Amino acid sequence: MITAQSFSVRLVLSVLSVLSVLLNPPSARAEGIAKGPYLQNPKTDGITVCWVSDIETAGKVTYGPAGQKLKGVAKEAKPAIYHKVHIQGLKPYQVYTYEVECEGKKSGLNTFRTAATPEQPFKFAAYGDNRSQPLIHSAVIRQMLQFKPDFVLQSGDLVQNGEIQSLWDDEFWPTVLPLARETPMYPALGNHERKGAPYFKYFDVAEEYSFDYGNAHFVALNSNRPTSEHSAQEECLRKDLAAHKSAVWRIVFFHHTPYTCVAIENRRVSSLALRNRLEPIFKAGNVQLVISGHDHNYQHHLANGIHYIVSGGGGAPLYDVRLDTPFTKAAKKAHHHCEITVNGSSMNIRAIEPDGAVIEEFILVTNRAAQRVNEQSATHLR
Repeated sequence: MITAQSFSVRLVLSVLSVLSVLLNPPSARAEGIAKGPYLQNPKTDGITVCWVSDIETAGKVTYGPAGQKLKGVAKEAKPAIYHKVHIQGLKPYQVYTYEVECEGKKSGLNTFRTAATPEQPFKFAAYGDNRSQPLIHSAVIRQMLQFKPDFVLQSGDLVQNGEIQSLWDDEFWPTVLPLARETPMYPALGNHERKGAPYFKYFDVAEEYSFDYGNAHFVALNSNRPTSEHSAQEECLRKDLAAHKSAVWRIVFFHHTPYTCVAIENRRVSSLALRNRLEPIFKAGNVQLVISGHDHNYQHHLANGIHYIVSGGGGAPLYDVRLDTPFTKAAKKAHHHCEITVNGSSMNIRAIEPDGAVIEEFILVTNRAAQRVNEQSATHLR
């Protein structure tokens, strides 16, 4: 039975969804380009430009160094609806201007930056659980854009149900495109994606994957995998981390969190099971930072020399926290994103609310010789 209260909530969410689309209209929406363009997988010498067209057709991307004519051209070899054009032969950590042309229509000019080399500082944002409330998600993104991250980690639950196309069309893409047009996004599968086909059509990533950026190595896991696949997942993770011991920073991100102070008891139980399974591998592989979501709030935990960040405040309804765990450094029931700046062996991490308020800020310094990470400045909740 639909009560007056539940009807009011649904009405408010519907209004918020419409407002989000109005506040974030696709820029230079060209006929023939249904979604995009947006960016994936930056390399030191290239990047992937993606878009979705109204019909199956071949398009092209023109590009060039910022401030210069677009002399580079990358053409598609065959028609597609979900387009992924790989551009190569670029210079590291340089800004380029690009434009998509599809069915004779142009997207308008946007920019991208290639990846940093191991010697260069870089910065990235992290957040998750932006489903269900696009107006709040939009506010999170507007604040994130002020940081101008080189890329974004998204820890899952992009939409309420990943198998429903209209949620991608009406909520996710109109809200995220102001960011995604010029900032590459690395997603991880949440439980709400349900391994839905749209996710893999949109994003040029595998179910689990890893990549290098600057002096850091990143691993994206699918924490939804069934028990029958745990052994294979764990073995792949061990091998990946062992193969990247030379990275100054080793960062793993996925949806469900191994540590939590959420005020939901069954989530604490499930986090313990995940912790017991994965943390020994993190420790053996000298992982310094783990980023997850699932719990709709901000949390920072420190256990066994590893910092765990829960950034589940991207827009979904918030969950209460209960500060009764010995490993918790800070926590707050708040929408937010995280801003992370890496400069050699130093990493600055800030959690920021949509109005710019700082929830927490702290600095990590890694000691490669001793294979440990120290917290240089006192963690504080504001």
